[in-house]
Amino acid sequence: MEGYIMKMNKFIYALAALALVATSCDKFLDVMPDNRTELNNQEKIRAFLTSAYPETDYMLVTEFSSDNVDDYGENNPNHDRFIDQVYFWEDITETDNEDTENLWGNSYIAIAASNQAIEAIDNMGGPEKSGLQAEYAEALLTRAYNHFILVTVFAQAYSKETAATDPGITYMLQPEQGLNPKYERNTVAEVYDFIDKDLQAALPYVSDHYFTVPKYHFNKKAAYAFATRFYLYYENWKEAIKWADACLGTQPSSLLRDWKNVASLTQDEDVIMEHYIDAGLSCNLLLLTAYSKMGLCFGPW
Repeated sequence: MEGYIMKMNKFIYALAALALVATSCDKFLDVMPDNRTELNNQEKIRAFLTSAYPETDYMLVTEFSSDNVDDYGENNPNHDRFIDQVYFWEDITETDNEDTENLWGNSYIAIAASNQAIEAIDNMGGPEKSGLQAEYAEALLTRAYNHFILVTVFAQAYSKETAATDPGITYMLQPEQGLNPKYERNTVAEVYDFIDKDLQAALPYVSDHYFTVPKYHFNKKAAYAFATRFYLYYENWKEAIKWADACLGTQPSSLLRDWKNVASLTQDEDVIMEHYIDAGLSCNLLLLTAYSKMGLCFGPW
């Protein structure tokens, strides 16, 4: 009898466990399979676009691989293997916040955010029907900007003679779908053509109106300045002049940094630094945050 009761208890326990599993499965399947934000309104899209700006800066790598620095040997206090590899144009095997792998990965992470926002706005009927023209412009501008950084750092400079055959980078036009997708590497000419299309689609919509601090986003002047730089690289002088005029306006000197004022400040590193990145200064068109040891390597100036 005891053996029978024990068998029944085991059977009941098994049924209870099965019911628990079934209940858990039902609840589990009711939840979205990932924790990504569902971009279905203006507020969410605006907040999400703050992720579309790069968090890794390219200045350290490009500066140390240029002719602007000298080799002081192992007595240099900033000497390390990472900077040596950058300086001598060697394959970078050292890990650093500003290494090329981080630059590559973080740029594509930012691009993914741009593409997610673009897709969400398209699903809401497009920029005009949804009333999200400014948000659409910001998404296109950040996508173009991050691809421009990548193609500039990781490919040959644009040349009309060779761009059609020079290997570029992959231009991402939509959010990544599926597991382990395969991508084609676009030529430099194709990448520049995509950037041009994104800029031409974005610039008519770009606005300052919804930003709490416009200098932390692609405001009008920052967008026009980026367009000027891009079209200089693209060898399209007419477009470069057009957007330079739009950026500088009728009083270009008003956008220059006032070095006399800087010299009059208390010559303290923190004071100078805070002034230099002041969002209220007309000379600062766009301010981005990024991990960098540029100040350690070159000094606070």
